[in-house]
Amino acid sequence: MKKKSHLILYGLLGFIVLLIGIQVASSSSSSPQAEAVGSGSLRVSEQRWNIGDVPMSGGISTKQITLTNDSSAPVEITNLQTSCMCTTAQLVHADGSKSGLKGMVGHGGSSSLSETIAPGEEAQLLVRFDPNAHGPSGVGPITRDVVLETNSASQSKITLTFTGNVIK
Repeated sequence: MKKKSHLILYGLLGFIVLLIGIQVASSSSSSPQAEAVGSGSLRVSEQRWNIGDVPMSGGISTKQITLTNDSSAPVEITNLQTSCMCTTAQLVHADGSKSGLKGMVGHGGSSSLSETIAPGEEAQLLVRFDPNAHGPSGVGPITRDVVLETNSASQSKITLTFTGNVIK
């Protein structure tokens, strides 16, 4: 009986040591989210605008938004998406390099991005709206969003909104 109680005690002690080891390991490793948080921030030239009356026959309407990193730390844009399939966005760096074209999640392609705007750098966000995307019944007032997600602690999500009126 004494031998059996020792086995139980050793088994219990082993289990406790294992639990402590798991707890120490999980608390000492930081999550990817925590590592991704940066101290940089972006100045956005315009967060809300009105495109006015947009005729369906007028083609794609494009707006250029300037993103400026006035901070001393780089800012990584990790996600870029729009609220509707009629709207796309693309980041263009000063050297002319471009991100992929991003749109509404679930309508082809990925919204994930890995574009860094260095301290002192300016980049352009090209926002394109296609008034024909919804067909002839798509006339009337519109409100669309473009959402950027970043590694910035102070600006983890930046939402740009535009309004307008689609006419025949």
